[in-house]
Amino acid sequence: MVDPGKSKHLIRLARAIAMAGLILIAPNVLAAGESWEQLDKQLKHQVLQLNVGLKLRLKDGLWAQLADLSPKYHYPVFSTTKEDKGYRVVGFGSSFPVAANDHSRTYFITNRHVIESGADVAGECERFYAALRLYAEQTAGIGNADTRYAELMQSVNLSAKRDLALAERNLYQTTVDGIWDCYETYLSARADPARALFKKYLSAAGVQPSVSYFLHRPGPVSQPAIEAKLYKTAKSDAEPDLAILATTTSMAGMEFDTVEPSEGQEVQVIGYPTASDQIDLDSSKYYAPTFNTGRISRVAPRILQVDAPITTGNSGGPVVSVRGKVVGVVAVRAISARGGELPNFGGAVTVQSIKSFAPELF
Repeated sequence: MVDPGKSKHLIRLARAIAMAGLILIAPNVLAAGESWEQLDKQLKHQVLQLNVGLKLRLKDGLWAQLADLSPKYHYPVFSTTKEDKGYRVVGFGSSFPVAANDHSRTYFITNRHVIESGADVAGECERFYAALRLYAEQTAGIGNADTRYAELMQSVNLSAKRDLALAERNLYQTTVDGIWDCYETYLSARADPARALFKKYLSAAGVQPSVSYFLHRPGPVSQPAIEAKLYKTAKSDAEPDLAILATTTSMAGMEFDTVEPSEGQEVQVIGYPTASDQIDLDSSKYYAPTFNTGRISRVAPRILQVDAPITTGNSGGPVVSVRGKVVGVVAVRAISARGGELPNFGGAVTVQSIKSFAPELF
């Protein structure tokens, strides 16, 4: 026979356990039923703009910066100053913190192609000044090559001058075209496959690039940026277009969705497309992410095709489900045969690819 008092105690205990269970699962049930408007208020502060900053110092102590494109090839032209003017933004995209096993740092996901924009510009600078060194030797005549190098640099620095006289413009254009002609003829991979000559003149120029990564939270531009370090990046095109940054600044990480994505699933793409800046006259005063809703139109082993508008600047931003969880990372937008963007055909790296890319973190 069951003790009535004990029976009532067990019933109360069972009810308490049941209520505790309801309390524990209630937030998840609520999250699943939240509207995009409610979710966006939570997610807005977890997606940051990423600016790739670059400083370029030469062997002689001068600082170089991208100034123009050459008339003939439309290759980069780099002018010089004696003053360190700080980092110049040479690339940008989106990024977000992600929940990881290591809690000592905060890890941010973005794309390899966003991260590499700094290295790309630094590489162009190396080619330009290596060619400038060789061109100085070739055009010095009976004079001193170092003196000629300094003269050529003065001509290149005309790129920073406004309202050039006709003679100055002709001198500038002839000089920068001559430098890049020299590179194509003698130092390019086609002309110098072993790269021995290129390395010789690059060493003489001594280009010293410094790349840094600045994360900007939503809010006024006056707030300080978070400076991050590169933790890991894809080493080849065979790997997913991913890079991971790390910082000691504490931020709550976004979680990966445990539910497998499917065709027709409604999602949002969050990021910092430059198209938004074109229609917002106050965009220079603050950072604010853009939310674009769409659906998953195809699920492939390594990529999700989404029809939400994706354009320049969205790279590295999260694709989130109605549960507010990450299902992918924006990585690519389709290009038409004529070279224009197809904004409703974008690709996102899958969560499984992210986990495989950095298994030590996830």
